[in-house]
Amino acid sequence: MASRSLRAAAAVLALAAAPAAGQQPPRAPQPPRDYSAPAGAPYTAENVTVPTPAGHTLAGTLTLPTGANASRRVAAVVTITGSGPQDRDENIGLPGFQPFRQLADSLGRRGIAVLRMDDRGTGASTGTFRGATSADFAEDIRAGLAYLRTRPEIDAGRLAVMGHSEGALIAPMVADKEPTLKAIVLLAGIARPGMGTLKYQMTNLLQHDTSLTAARRDSAIAAIPARIDTFMARDPWMKFFLLYDPSATARRVTTPVLILTGSNDQQASPEQVVEQEAAFKAAGNRDVTARVIPGVNHLFVADTDGFPGGYAKLPAPVMIRQDVVGTVVDWLSAHLK
Repeated sequence: MASRSLRAAAAVLALAAAPAAGQQPPRAPQPPRDYSAPAGAPYTAENVTVPTPAGHTLAGTLTLPTGANASRRVAAVVTITGSGPQDRDENIGLPGFQPFRQLADSLGRRGIAVLRMDDRGTGASTGTFRGATSADFAEDIRAGLAYLRTRPEIDAGRLAVMGHSEGALIAPMVADKEPTLKAIVLLAGIARPGMGTLKYQMTNLLQHDTSLTAARRDSAIAAIPARIDTFMARDPWMKFFLLYDPSATARRVTTPVLILTGSNDQQASPEQVVEQEAAFKAAGNRDVTARVIPGVNHLFVADTDGFPGGYAKLPAPVMIRQDVVGTVVDWLSAHLK
């Protein structure tokens, strides 16, 4: 579990050694990395600062198609990272894996602006990450939308959000409070409360741990519910994630939605895609596109297995498979006309 891409399972195990939320000192902002646009790109990349109602600021990059101005406004997308402190690119330490930079590049080449932000208390953003819940992060994304509405180059009537992993849980929460959004994209999300997902992830990790005897493995698996109870009592994020029902929110959202999960995803089971689809349709949502993408894992990277413990062995550069990028960009381009 060396990578933060293990998402909630990694977060649970990390909590064992982490200080309580109230004991964590404020984190000093870090200098931003180089988020400039590649040479010859038909867009600019501007480092921006987004104020939030909670008082902290979010550091981000706004990729803006060349020629966008007050008389030629463009549509825009705000990206939402997965669980654990993530930078604006959702960089998890795998060589070449910067999914939101990859998607922002493709969207920029199609004339769509993208705002991607470091999580609170991460990268160059201020505030404290630990102790915040998914609902708190949803408010940060709403602050990003509010910022875009102040930009003269952005068409405030053509905004969307796109979330991966926990971000796919957050996106409908944002849409529930921002009914004017034109589209939301859910990448590797879940339909059920996170309790079942976390139990599966932790069990899966133990079953793949070859250092354990059968007896020790059975004992560790039997102890998972008690461990989760302990972690829930210590961490507000964990408690919220494990008890929150994403389908209940989906049943209130009528924003057009694209739902994608990899067939080999061993973190957010592809079996839940049909449940996600049904929940949105129960709201009377008439524009729901849901697909299981063959041959990719939780990161939408080509992977014949999908076990998170094998991510470090994936051949570099580790990138979202190009047909997945194309599916997302084509769908957003059609919905943000």
